[in-house]
Amino acid sequence: MATRHPDWFVVRLITALALLALLSACASGGANRDMADFQEEFASQARVDSINEQLLSFAATADLEAQDYRIGAGDQIQIDIFNVPELSGDYRVAGMGTVNMPLIGQIELSGYSLQEAEQIIADAYSERYLRNPQVSIAVLEFRSQQFTAIGALAAPRVYNTDRRMTLLESIAMAGGLAADAGTQIYVTDRARDPESGELGMRSLIISVEDLMQDPQHFNFFLGEQALINVPRAGSIFVEGAVERPGVYQRTGETTVLKAIAMAGGLKFEASRSNLRVLRRNPASNEWENSVVSLDEIRESPSADLILRDGDIVMIEYGAVRTAWAGSMRILRDIAFLGFRPLN
Repeated sequence: MATRHPDWFVVRLITALALLALLSACASGGANRDMADFQEEFASQARVDSINEQLLSFAATADLEAQDYRIGAGDQIQIDIFNVPELSGDYRVAGMGTVNMPLIGQIELSGYSLQEAEQIIADAYSERYLRNPQVSIAVLEFRSQQFTAIGALAAPRVYNTDRRMTLLESIAMAGGLAADAGTQIYVTDRARDPESGELGMRSLIISVEDLMQDPQHFNFFLGEQALINVPRAGSIFVEGAVERPGVYQRTGETTVLKAIAMAGGLKFEASRSNLRVLRRNPASNEWENSVVSLDEIRESPSADLILRDGDIVMIEYGAVRTAWAGSMRILRDIAFLGFRPLN
């Protein structure tokens, strides 16, 4: 019986044969690019192929537990109060993230896990109406979910799904990483701040290498208004008190000041003495944190740090609290978490 090769093996075989044909054409003078260019391109494609095979495989087999799910507007949920059927029922979460329940009225549930929502409802009823109520919640119908995939992905566009998606599922739906993908993944979505409980927009920067080493840790559910951006090689990140935080492509010798200018400049509330640059040390695989002062740069332009691929420039706000919380939180394997409350 003939052995049937997996599809990915066939694709790699075709790619290798195509490469050999191109190299042959190059040797005979039929191509303008030299062998080094082809070798670099082939190595880049092989790296991405390997990453995609592992990520797509994990996305297809991962089993997230119910407590990982976050309730969102449009979800149809069943709320059961043990032995109190008149308070139990099915509810559609409103656009503002609330449900209207008997006696206790409007309860905000959007952004909370099922377990957290159960406790919120139990606490509300126990204040005046019930003693030690036992609450259970099940999701009957997931709302239509939309996320946007941009950057170095095989099929970047806006996606509509019939359920909440995890990060890895979303990357898989977008066809996986493209050959020119950089080393980081930039995610923004609407979620609750784990410390304050406020609902807002969070920003996550995740290393592709970390994602490969521990995909289960990163297979979280995306919040509303999710944007997945896989920057191309040569990108930097500017976050915090700037006009247009986000991902930018390095052009020539890009310094901290140039990066700030690319992001629209500093906001009025920005700290001039507390700028930070996060850089991944390739030897130790750890994030290094450098403090940069604008005053020092003005006095000595040589102090204006030249940025490298994947660097993160973080501009903190001044002493007065503004619409930014938790800047510079270094989480396990997640380089950076920013959070902007909605109110």
